Amino acid sequence: MPEMQTPKLVILGSSSGSGSAQRSPSAYLLDLGERGVLIDCGDGAATRFLAAGYEPDWVSDIFISHTHADHVGGLSYFVQLRYQTETRSSLTIHCPSEAIEPLQAIFSFGYLFPERLPFAVQYNALAAGGSCASADFTVTPYPTSHLAPHARVAAEHGYPNRGECFAFHIAVAGRTILYSADIGALSDLDQVPRPIDWLLVETTHIDTDELWAWAAARDIKRIILTHIADDFDPGVVAAAPKYTTAGIVIAEDGMILPIV
Repeated sequence: MPEMQTPKLVILGSSSGSGSAQRSPSAYLLDLGERGVLIDCGDGAATRFLAAGYEPDWVSDIFISHTHADHVGGLSYFVQLRYQTETRSSLTIHCPSEAIEPLQAIFSFGYLFPERLPFAVQYNALAAGGSCASADFTVTPYPTSHLAPHARVAAEHGYPNRGECFAFHIAVAGRTILYSADIGALSDLDQVPRPIDWLLVETTHIDTDELWAWAAARDIKRIILTHIADDFDPGVVAAAPKYTTAGIVIAEDGMILPIV
């Protein structure tokens, strides 16, 4: 691994769930220098990760916001990639509690039996407000209402799904980053404490004018728009200065943002 002095946020995938010929689905990397942390792992995450020059054994933790395929569809292959490269270092998957048994079944279905893996896979069930802390970063999950309509359907038909979906408040290098993941409404994020320096926010389920005003009220310094559909109109950014002085970035796959 090349030496990294400044932690970085790397956009591995910035597409919405509707699919894109230009973008991969949601996947983000915290490059902490000595190790990496994946935030969501949509299809294509492993390929984008390798293209950026990283090694699979360097990732210690993966945080999954929810189990829609555009956020978790690349996880099995990333585990396989670690297996193929004979990785020895352990991996912790932080995910909704409803996801743990299905993920274990998916890995086994793909012949990634725990007895065959040369590394240990540990699972941590996300809990509202329960921080996952280490020496170089802290991630605190906050539930959102994105899956609430699906949870009702699941209950009607007897599926075990409970509608768990989380936004992540990330503290790293003296900065705080709020990753919205998918939300039902901007009000889902009202529970997240300040300060919020950066907002990594989806564009599919929100009104951008409401977003600018919401960010201005919280003195957010940088807004990174992601989860972008191919029909997204970048012209909406022109309205932002009426509401906020935050710097606006439209995410692109492969984009590297130093966390300073």
